Amino acid sequence: MGGAVVVVAVAVTLAVVSVVFILVRGGGGDRPPISGNHGAAGVSVMPSAMSSGAGATSAGPAMPNSDDSDATIAARLQTTADVDRVVVRRDLADRWVPQISSKRFGLVAEGITWNHVEILREHVRLRDRYPNVRLLWSGSWSTFSYANFWITIVGLAFPTPDGALRWCADNAFDADHCYAKLVSETRPVEGSTAYQ
Repeated sequence: MGGAVVVVAVAVTLAVVSVVFILVRGGGGDRPPISGNHGAAGVSVMPSAMSSGAGATSAGPAMPNSDDSDATIAARLQTTADVDRVVVRRDLADRWVPQISSKRFGLVAEGITWNHVEILREHVRLRDRYPNVRLLWSGSWSTFSYANFWITIVGLAFPTPDGALRWCADNAFDADHCYAKLVSETRPVEGSTAYQ
C-alpha cells in the first residue's frame, strides 16, 4: 500500500507541475516591462543605503540549477508566489510598494528572451539584495492589467505612491526600472500605478 501512496503522490505532483507550466506558458498580451536592473548610471547600492525599512530579508527560492527543467522552475516560481501571497495579503495589500520587475515567459527585453530560469534568477538576485522582496503572479491581483506576469515588489508599504517612488530614487532605480504599485485583490487597475 505504501508504494501506491508514493505513485499517487508523484502523479499528483506531476499533474500540478503540468498545470502550472500550461498556465505560465499561456496568455498573451504585452505590458511595458520593468526589470530589476538599475538605470543607465548603474549605481551600486550598498546595504546601508537601503532606505525605508528594517534590514530584514525574505527567505525565498535558491538560484536555479542548470539541470532543472522549465516545468520545475515554473513550479518553484508559483510556489514562491503562493507563499509570498500570504505575507502580501497580511502586510502590503491595499498599500503602495516599489515594483522592481515585471516579466513573463517569452518577453523580449534588455537583450533577453525571458524564460522561467531567467525570471527566477533575476528574482533571487533582487531578493538577496533588497529587504523584504516578494514575488507576485499578476493574475492573483486585481490591479495588474495582464494576468501572466511574474512581478517582483519590495515589501515596504507606503500610504501614498510618493514613499514608494522615493524608495526607487533613493536606491538608484530609474523610471523605467521601478515605480509605485498599489497591490490589491479588490481595487481597479486604473490609478494603481505611479511613475517617477
